[in-house]
Amino acid sequence: MGIVGGLSAVVSGLLHAVIGIPLALLRGVLALVLTVLATVLLVVAVVLCVTILLLPLGIPLGALAMQLYAKAAQLALPGSSGVESALRARGDALRARGSRVRGRLQRAG
Repeated sequence: MGIVGGLSAVVSGLLHAVIGIPLALLRGVLALVLTVLATVLLVVAVVLCVTILLLPLGIPLGALAMQLYAKAAQLALPGSSGVESALRARGDALRARGSRVRGRLQRAG
């Protein structure tokens, strides 16, 4: 995930460096570019997977394309990360509480 992480850092740096251009428009354009790049990579991955000898190259390339799609979605929908982190925190709290209750039930039963 080094390439995708590096690309995300570059995009993030570009967004913070640019002043005067609406960030939503810039994020949308960058998300579109990432989506087009991911689509091209996915088509190449499918062609590589069809040729049986190049299957080991096609599978990781397809995975990279899917990661690029995910990064494009994060750029297009920037507010979703706050909701996801809140839901993750609630889920962690429920799991912790469930394990405490299980422990109490095992000690009692």
